[in-house]
Parts: sequence; structure tokens; C-alpha cells
Amino acid sequence: MNEIINSLWKDSHSKGKNVSKQYLEVLKVLARSSFGCIYIVDLKKEKIEFISQNPYLFSGLKSVEVEKLGYNFYRQYTKTEDLEILRKVNTSGFKFFECLPAEEKTSHTITYDFHIKNTNNIDVLINHKLTPIELCEEGNISKIVCVVSYSLKRTAGNIRIVSETSDVLWHYNLSTGKWQEEFKVSLKPREREIIRLYLRGLTIEEIAEELFVSASTVKFHRSKLFEKIGVNNITEAISYVVENKLI
Repeated sequence: MNEIINSLWKDSHSKGKNVSKQYLEVLKVLARSSFGCIYIVDLKKEKIEFISQNPYLFSGLKSVEVEKLGYNFYRQYTKTEDLEILRKVNTSGFKFFECLPAEEKTSHTITYDFHIKNTNNIDVLINHKLTPIELCEEGNISKIVCVVSYSLKRTAGNIRIVSETSDVLWHYNLSTGKWQEEFKVSLKPREREIIRLYLRGLTIEEIAEELFVSASTVKFHRSKLFEKIGVNNITEAISYVVENKLI
């Protein structure tokens, strides 16, 4: 979704303000057709410029209420133990972006997970994916888009920076305070097929029938995939593959 938003934004700025309004309407449609939420922040003005409606991802608040609170929303509703994650994203995360050439900044996304307090006092683990969409003349980030969704992880943290144009990703170690370079895992064709079929909601038996193999063969490839990317179940595998743009 980040790529779609980014292309819409660039197109709107190349064609004028009328298209900007159209692009905002398209964002609203995208938000309604997904389980997530989208918002745009003007960093220079420290203001939320646009936010789609999804109270479940914002502690039960309506978009206008979140927009009014601005940054204070996360100060008030983030689980206390997870506030440090947000601080690290705002410091180390944006310092990482400052080191990138201007032309590469909008192709990188920082993703992380943290808990927010819901209206019924239950902590909900959500995921944020932040992508720069506009730079000022000096090459600094002036606007970002954030895609909010329910996290598929088990714990908070998981601060990573990925790029659609690079085979390298970066993982932030909260204990050491340092970024660690990793290479994206390369999936075999069969592993990609199995993930795509899981995304369609097929069972192991249905996947086996689709691929003209036995169920035990599907299980074998699945276990090898789990081992390769370091996950324990298909939900974690799908999350990893999608987040790291492996399919």
C-alpha cells in the first residue's frame, strides 16, 4: 500500500492542487477497503494532514479526535513500557534516514510494533509503517505517510528499515542501540507459491491439490521456510514475507 500512496502523492504534486484533492479521495477509498488506517503528517508544521477513519486502531477514538490530539495521542494511549520504542523510532530511525541520499529516502520504510490502550483497557499490538513522501529543498523529510494495522508479531519492538530497491534491510537492536545489517532472504519458487496460496486462505490439503503434490510435501516445504526465516507458524511467515517484500 505504501508504494500506491507514494506514487499518488508524486502524481498529485506534478499536476497541481486539484489532483491533490483527488488523491486524498483515493486514499479514503484505499483505507475503507483495508483493515488498516492511513495518515499523513507534515513534520514541519507538526500536524496530521490527513487521517482515515478506523476507531479500532486508535483506542476507540474517531479520526477527528486523533487529529486534534496530534502527537499527544501516542503519548496518552501508548503502553508505558512501549514509549521507548517510539522514542527510538523518532531519534535513531530518523537519523538513519538523514544518512541516506535524498533520492533514496522515499524508497525506504521503517516498520515497528507497539501496544496502544483500548477503551476497554486491553492493550492492542499494532504495527506502523512510516514512509517519507515529500522532501524539502534541503533534502530533509517534510512529510511522511503512515500505514497502521494490527501487528502479526507476538511482542512489541521489531524496528526495521526496508527498501523496495535493495536486498539489504536493517534491524534496530533495542539492547545495544545499534542498527544491524541483514540481507533479505531469497525464497524458492515453491516457497513463494505456498505463501501465495496461504494468502488465498487455502488449507494444506487444498494447496497440495493446487500444486499436484502430497500434503506431506507441502508440510516439508513449509517447515523449511519456517527454518529459513526463523518463524514458528504460518501467520509469522506471512508477516515476515509481506513486510520484507519477498513476494
